[in-house]
Amino acid sequence: MIQNFHVRLAAGFLAMVLALLAVAVLSYRTAQNQVTASVWVAHTDEVIAELEATRNSMAEVSPEQALSENGGFREHIFQLERLTSDNSRQQARISQLNLMSGGKLGANDQRSRVLNIILEMKSDEQSLLAGRISQADKISRATLNAIAAFSVVAVLACVFGYWGTVSNLRSRERVEKALSESESRLKTLLAKEHDLARIDSLTSVPNRRAFYEALDKERVRSVRYRRPFTIAYLDLDNFKKVNDSLGHAEGDELLVQVAAGLTSNLRTSDYVGRLGGDEFAILLPETDATAAQLVLSKLRLRLLEEMKARSWKVTFSIGAATFLDPPDSLDVIIRMADETMYAIKTHGKNNVSVSLVG
Repeated sequence: MIQNFHVRLAAGFLAMVLALLAVAVLSYRTAQNQVTASVWVAHTDEVIAELEATRNSMAEVSPEQALSENGGFREHIFQLERLTSDNSRQQARISQLNLMSGGKLGANDQRSRVLNIILEMKSDEQSLLAGRISQADKISRATLNAIAAFSVVAVLACVFGYWGTVSNLRSRERVEKALSESESRLKTLLAKEHDLARIDSLTSVPNRRAFYEALDKERVRSVRYRRPFTIAYLDLDNFKKVNDSLGHAEGDELLVQVAAGLTSNLRTSDYVGRLGGDEFAILLPETDATAAQLVLSKLRLRLLEEMKARSWKVTFSIGAATFLDPPDSLDVIIRMADETMYAIKTHGKNNVSVSLVG
């Protein structure tokens, strides 16, 4: 039943979209035609006005003067030839005017013949104008009809949408069953998403995957702008003893507090990640070796104070590497900081060391 409802809903939605699309296309085409018709009406008006100006310019020509000798008349003929270039009948008449313009106005009733030709041209243009105005009116009505149809479709869509919603509410039992199945599927998807998440589930800091992504972005930025950055590797000394003596729950709480101490005592631009177990990594952008030594030393002291306040006998070995020209491999970058940290481990633990690379 739910599947049938979804099929009907999808079919109704598709029909509505197709109807709206058809109306939209129709409205667009009629609007285009209306614009074209309006342009033609304006063009015809311009031709008629130019014919009037041509006729008026003849009054300025004396009977002893040839039409071709009058610059105004020649200019009007040129404009008419340009404006009626798509009308073969008008072009033929303009050719006659050009042939007659060489004679005197008084000879062989030239004035009357020229005026007759101009009036014939004007009559044709007025007929065209009437037809084009009528066409523009038809297109306007078609556009209004298309808009009305669009409104009707929109109203019908709302009505059928409301009817579908009411019908769906009346099928509450089927909907609840579908929701139960969806919830089961959602839990499965969330479990998969949790495995791919970028946040460590215990400490709520970024995990290894997320830290590597942030490190890669900083590496690219450092190479581009020739700016240093420091990567630090932090290991908890004697953490295993806490787990063995106080239990894993206490060990988990210790890791949570360390993660909180790291994030609260660093800049917002710094990046903390848990790489696994009791090992954390710290990314310090725009930080050279001298500044990194100072920041990490203060950080270690703050963490020791928190450990002492909770009677946890844990210290911190922090090895760091500052890069001026970082290598392409992220594993190599991490390994250099890791090697510095292990050098501290072999020389008594609970210390900070920063090495400069490149």
